[in-house]
Amino acid sequence: MGARDKKPGRMHGAGPAAGSGSGAAVTATLLAFERWYTRHAAEGGHAHPPAAEVSALLKRLFALSAGRLRQPAVPVLESLLGAVEAEPELAARLPEVIETLEHYLDFAVDTGAWQAGDAQIDASAEFLEVAYEVSTGLLLFLIDALDDVADVPPAQERAALGALAAPLRSADQLIVRLRGLLDDADPLSVPGALTLERVLGVLSVAASPGLLPGASTEEIVRMLDTAAGVSPEEAAAADAPTARMLATLEREGLVATPAGASGVRPVAAPALRAALADAVITIADELGLLDDENPHPSGTALEVQVSTVGSEPASWRRLLLAADSDLGGLHLAIQLAFDWENDERHEFTSATDPEVVFTAIDPLDEAPDDESVADENEVEIGELLVEPGDEVTYVYGDDQPRRLVVRLDAVQDPSETSAGAAASASPSPVLPRCTGASAGLDVAEIDRQLAPLRLR
Repeated sequence: MGARDKKPGRMHGAGPAAGSGSGAAVTATLLAFERWYTRHAAEGGHAHPPAAEVSALLKRLFALSAGRLRQPAVPVLESLLGAVEAEPELAARLPEVIETLEHYLDFAVDTGAWQAGDAQIDASAEFLEVAYEVSTGLLLFLIDALDDVADVPPAQERAALGALAAPLRSADQLIVRLRGLLDDADPLSVPGALTLERVLGVLSVAASPGLLPGASTEEIVRMLDTAAGVSPEEAAAADAPTARMLATLEREGLVATPAGASGVRPVAAPALRAALADAVITIADELGLLDDENPHPSGTALEVQVSTVGSEPASWRRLLLAADSDLGGLHLAIQLAFDWENDERHEFTSATDPEVVFTAIDPLDEAPDDESVADENEVEIGELLVEPGDEVTYVYGDDQPRRLVVRLDAVQDPSETSAGAAASASPSPVLPRCTGASAGLDVAEIDRQLAPLRLR
């Protein structure tokens, strides 16, 4: 997509007068954009929408901005997105709108149609990038921000909890109360899932009133619906249960709408905000709404084949690993399975992001400033090995490094593992295990060498 395809260039050639908003000038700009976009889409490394569709959408955006979009500065983009959100049909296409604006920004800079300074161009690109993230993942954006809610003295928090209509003695009881309230919504149905997202989103803003400044409850709900990509019918089906839950929250004193205010949203008392933020994070995690980079369910086992590269004949081991174990554990499993000394440098790289190196980082040292280096103990194996065929490269050694490929062969669902264990009347295996090896190797002996890693 536009600003994520590449950084806007700095070729400020001669273009149409930046301030011109005449119909002829806008038409000329749109024609030039369509030619530019057609070439850009042909050169891109991923699929793009048809040029005619993108140009038609951009024409509507020019009309909404009264031609001001020829100078895509942040104030113009901000005003335009506000107008888009007021148009129901366009609001439902907000991510597509932002992608189109990103492409237009690239075009305007590359061709010199917008002759702006680097700082102004960077500000517009950043604004659109954040807007896209919010439009496609608003709830996660709000919940992530709850980490910044300031703690309050325990005595003040206890007093605030005890002053509720249904008094609570602790923050844990608040979590239980919210769970009970949200249990009325079925997360497996679209209206139920949308109701949960709406209520958690409004609670997030109540716990951190600085989020989405000026947006009313109605506007926050509409933004969440847009991010969820639901139809008007699905949104309407969630209206009644959403209203009931929010009314219960106000009746119990967890949030309150300022008296006499119109078009505003509920807020939590300052002494309740930290506990409410923690409760929202906990429940969202329980519901599976948080952005967990490891897509495998808890208890999933991954069957991988670890093979040396460049040796004849190839030497390999087949290992069964827990998907939620980290790369540091995989490093130790490889060292033991290949009977190496673990006395030289090592690193992992992933085929999906080869520029990032995962390696051991001393916890006593400061985190590296280089974003291309990551701590292997902070990355779960299941984040990199998702589908059969996915690979991770492992390099061990300094002077004569040995290179291995870790390939995911199969994913064992936890329900399958549990069913198999029940059928055999034996517990699920504690991992890691060695289940195979190249010719001439003793699999049982290799598995015994992994035993220290199976200690709990």
